[in-house]
Amino acid sequence: MFIRKIFFLLVLGFVGFMSSSYANQLPPFGYPAYETVNIHANSNNKDYELYVQLPKSYNDTKSSYPLIIVNDTNFAFPVTNGAMALMGGAVVKEAIVVGISYSKGDDRAISRTRDYTPTFSPIDKNGNSSPARMVSGHAKEYVDFIESQVIPLLQKKYRVDSKTRVFVGHSYGGLLGTYILFKKPHLFTDYIIGSPSLWYDNRIMFALEKEFSKTSSRLPANVAMFVGSLENDYYPMVTDLLAMEKQLRSRNYEGFNLRVEVLQDENHHSVFPGLLSKGLMAMLPFKN
Repeated sequence: MFIRKIFFLLVLGFVGFMSSSYANQLPPFGYPAYETVNIHANSNNKDYELYVQLPKSYNDTKSSYPLIIVNDTNFAFPVTNGAMALMGGAVVKEAIVVGISYSKGDDRAISRTRDYTPTFSPIDKNGNSSPARMVSGHAKEYVDFIESQVIPLLQKKYRVDSKTRVFVGHSYGGLLGTYILFKKPHLFTDYIIGSPSLWYDNRIMFALEKEFSKTSSRLPANVAMFVGSLENDYYPMVTDLLAMEKQLRSRNYEGFNLRVEVLQDENHHSVFPGLLSKGLMAMLPFKN
């Protein structure tokens, strides 16, 4: 009995030692570290936070890194942050991930409807709440904020590679990305656009693209657009995206690279992680 007890204690001690040694080789479980930067937007007089995740190798190098900017930070930043912590340096290039918060003190639906929509559409049946729809149509000011303040601040504060800037947006965020593509395509080199709300304001994006095509034969951008195959169940998301693909391809824009994919068996709420992974691998392929 005594021998058995001694053996049991030795086994426990060995297991404890091995567990401790193994644990010391692994990072603690938890959200990948990020910094928070407060910023006031001059264009709309709103306050925001920038959530900045630096690559794992950032402090050990003097290299510059691609910049990824995401909106809808309640879901898009943690998913992108976690994905890059796992994928960066393995299957995609390491990058600086920055999430732009909703405006401080505002309801989330009001902030995103105001900032992500291009036109005032107060009675759009597919929009958010009535109070949110009443502040719609201020994407211009929000994009001006990104161009004149967010990107310059990040370039000054961090080692950002100015040659590679990736926009990531889903739903209304995808609508915003499409708007930027047609209004200020130079702002980003790469666009990952998920389930864009192309139905918005009687499909206003189709008219904006047509307007853009009248003055420009160039659209220097890499664009990956995705939608879930089940998204037609609520809005004509699949139909609209395929129609936008057809319209864009008909232009033969110089410098334009377009990828469109319908992800099978995914709906509006499930599709983002998969499209993000595919988009990142397309835009930031890792090369040893």
